Amino acid sequence: MKKADDYTSNATQFTNRGEDQEKCFHLCTLRRCSKTAIEKTCSLQQHQEEGKSFETCVSLPAQAPGFTDLYESKNLDDIDTQKSTLEEIIQAVEDDTIQIVGINGLGGVGKTTLASEVASKMNNQFEDTVFITVSKTLDARMIQEKEELELEKLGIPCRSKYPNYKILLTSRSKDICVANNAQTNVSVNPLQGEEAWTLFERVVGKSEWDDRLKKVALKIVKECGGLPLFIQALGKALKDKEIRMWEVALRRLQAPIDGDVTYKKEGLLQLKLSYDHLENEVAKSCFLLCSMFPEDGNIGLKRLTHYGLALGIFNNPDSIHDTKDKVQEAVESLKSSFLLLPVDYNYSFRSRLEEEEEEVFKMHDLVRDMALFITFKGNDKFLVQSGKGLTEWKPRIDCIKNYKKISLMENNICKLPDYELDLPHLDTFLIQYNKLTIVPDEFFWGMKELKVLDMWGNKISSLPQSLKQLTVLRLLDLYGNKVCEISILGELTCLEILKLRGTGIINIPEEIGQLTN
Repeated sequence: MKKADDYTSNATQFTNRGEDQEKCFHLCTLRRCSKTAIEKTCSLQQHQEEGKSFETCVSLPAQAPGFTDLYESKNLDDIDTQKSTLEEIIQAVEDDTIQIVGINGLGGVGKTTLASEVASKMNNQFEDTVFITVSKTLDARMIQEKEELELEKLGIPCRSKYPNYKILLTSRSKDICVANNAQTNVSVNPLQGEEAWTLFERVVGKSEWDDRLKKVALKIVKECGGLPLFIQALGKALKDKEIRMWEVALRRLQAPIDGDVTYKKEGLLQLKLSYDHLENEVAKSCFLLCSMFPEDGNIGLKRLTHYGLALGIFNNPDSIHDTKDKVQEAVESLKSSFLLLPVDYNYSFRSRLEEEEEEVFKMHDLVRDMALFITFKGNDKFLVQSGKGLTEWKPRIDCIKNYKKISLMENNICKLPDYELDLPHLDTFLIQYNKLTIVPDEFFWGMKELKVLDMWGNKISSLPQSLKQLTVLRLLDLYGNKVCEISILGELTCLEILKLRGTGIINIPEEIGQLTN
């Protein structure tokens, strides 16, 4: 096995050299490469023959784990609506005349869960399986402003050149599937009455009901509209609660909504009830922080832990490890409440933001909408414009004064306002993974309560003078920015977390010695 690893390493190095030499064509060089390739091939074939003698006595590594179920699909395994839809999708994938299969249905009905299950069941029939997410807010550089997606710009090759792959295209809109040349479309329907009740019973863990409670429970299930996401979230929230809590939940579900009609139309009320029933305040705080990440984007446990620590959402943690344990506990609580989803790294692209993360998770887009609704209506207002393809940030001065947190992460912003912003309550500013080369000197003057400043992955070469006004700042992430002079950071005496990896800084100035926290 050691010899096999050596062959693999040598082959990779040889191939990389060959790719470099392709750029500079030279006949003699190519002849040498060709001769070397033949010699390596002969040696490799000999090693391969030797390996065959071990086939019957050497165990093979276990197959990589399959797709993580986004929801507890085992609760849905024997429900007819789900079974028949799953079989219909698999039949379409197995049809040699069909390359793109559209899967459409309401938000929360289980489209992605079904696609994940198909991928898991058919994994051994394909060499590679990947998920690509295109959010509701599309990046204008990648996708034209129309319903049709340019699949090649998403990394999906031309069908005429590579016919041996299949695409499962999930969307709430059947029209989008049709516009993208889906040869067949499978509609995912909500669960019927008995099916919805069966799922609810499984989540709640009850099969015997007293008449009063069952009457309330049936009405609650009806308010979920047959959507598994809502049924499971509410079932988990009400499990083991007193009947009084069930009746309160039903009244809230049936009450008329004042103001924003979308709140009830999109099912956010059902999800809000699940959030309200969280007993762990740390879980609630972590949940709202998760809404600051881009739609359908991965959220890292380590980054979330650092944000929470800097914002002081934990009661006197003993150590960073104690803090991490509390965040882990909160995340598990949110997963079990169907408010966060697990992510399997075996089938998920790691962005550069996730390089150091051991665990990631994500939010269903409807759950994120609910979280953003809470942060918009609450006392601690959030402004979240992450992952929207912005090239410039032009805030409305009359609207931003009361914001507590602002997230502009993962855009293409190359310019910030060159004047002071009056943000007296702001404690979090996230602008990582943009294209900033400069931050105007005046920019941070009006943010004196800032505790978290994440500028990871920009191209900033010098720090603005207004940075020294951030005297309560506890987290500063400059990862990847090519800043040369950082002595100004010595004035930020409350700093607890300072990230300078990838900055190219060789010598640490003596002023940094003042950072004793």
